[in-house]
Amino acid sequence: MNQIAIDLLTKERVCVLSVVLADGSPHAAALHYSQQIDPVKLFIQTYPTVKTRAILEGGGAAKAAVVIGFNEQDFLTLQMRGMVNIVSDPAKLEEIYKIHYAKHPEAEKYKSSRTIFLEFTPTWWRYSDLKTDPETIIENA
Repeated sequence: MNQIAIDLLTKERVCVLSVVLADGSPHAAALHYSQQIDPVKLFIQTYPTVKTRAILEGGGAAKAAVVIGFNEQDFLTLQMRGMVNIVSDPAKLEEIYKIHYAKHPEAEKYKSSRTIFLEFTPTWWRYSDLKTDPETIIENA
């Protein structure tokens, strides 16, 4: 991923995650995320909900889209498509806890036996800066 896109990913804290349910209905939710950079992955703390049911119905992984950037003053966005899965490996979860709670220390109080973590891996991305003239659009091929 381009460094300018990574900078936005690192700066922001909230994303919209969208999945498609088994009946074909879309479902989107605004969520806090943390990230790993190499390779790029997003981690989302949540509870068993509609979006996690969509992942389980997909055999443990599902196609998803993520959007970051909702600030009308900056007009910067990062749009991504990829796969999302529920993390169940205890060793991997320990690493994710360190990453996630470093970015969102206040979220640790919501950690419980019901807490799950989603891992989103982008396969396509597009960064947009709509304040430049002409607009700056950078995407992977």
